[in-house]
Amino acid sequence: MWSDPRTLNRLAFGIAAVALVALAWCLMAWAGGRGYFALRQVRVTSALTEVDPGLLESAIRTDLRGNFFSVSPPRVRSTLRKLPWVRDISVRRRWPWALDIAVDEHRAVGYWGENELLSDRGEVFRAASKAPMPRFDGPTGSSADVLARYREARVTLAAYGLDIKSLAMSPRGAVTLTTGNDVQIEFGREQFQERLARFASLYGTWSPAFRQSLARVDLRYKAAVAVARNATADPSGGTETQKGRS
Repeated sequence: MWSDPRTLNRLAFGIAAVALVALAWCLMAWAGGRGYFALRQVRVTSALTEVDPGLLESAIRTDLRGNFFSVSPPRVRSTLRKLPWVRDISVRRRWPWALDIAVDEHRAVGYWGENELLSDRGEVFRAASKAPMPRFDGPTGSSADVLARYREARVTLAAYGLDIKSLAMSPRGAVTLTTGNDVQIEFGREQFQERLARFASLYGTWSPAFRQSLARVDLRYKAAVAVARNATADPSGGTETQKGRS
C-alpha cells in the first residue's frame, strides 16, 4: 500500500497542507504579538445626527479589544448598540489595520409614556430629548399601531390647520387625540378612518368662532357626535349633540 505513488502523493500533500497552515498560524501569531496587525484606525462611515460622537469614541476606545484578525465584530456591535439613539451597528474589517463602523440611528417622532421615545419605524426606545414633539402612549406592543393612527390623523388635520399634541391608545384599543389647541377628540376602538373623515367633514362646516370654543369632540356614535364647548363660550358648560356625516 505504501508503495502506491498516488497514495504517497496524497499523504505528502496532506502533510504539506497541515504544515503550511501551522506555519501561517505561527507567522500571524508572531506578527500579532509584535503589533503588526494592531488596529490603527476605526472609521465611522455614517453621518451622526443624534448619537454623541464623544460617547461613541469613548465606547470604542474602552471596549475595543484585539487586532485586525482577533477583534470580534459581533462583540463590537453588541457593545455599541447599547448607546443612546443607536438602533443598529454594522462592523466591517478593512485591510490591513482598520475597522469601518456604520451607525443606524433612531429618528424620534415623539415621546412615549414617561421616559421613552417613539421612532419613525414605530419602535420604542430610551434616550434623552428636549425637542418639541407630540406625546404618545399605549399598551405594550401597540407602538406601530399608534404611529399609524398618528400619521393618518396628522395628514387629515393639517388640512384644517390643526396639529397633534398627544395621541393615546387604551388597553382595549380606543384612540384619544388632543390637538395643539387642546381639543380632545375621542375616536373609540373601531372605524378610525371613517370617524376621522366624519370629524374633518363636520369641522369644515363649523364657523371659526365655534371651532375656537371646542373643548371635546366624541365620535363614538354611529349617527352623531357629542361636542363639549369651553365654559367661556357656553355659560352652561354643557354638551351639544350634532348629527354626523358618515
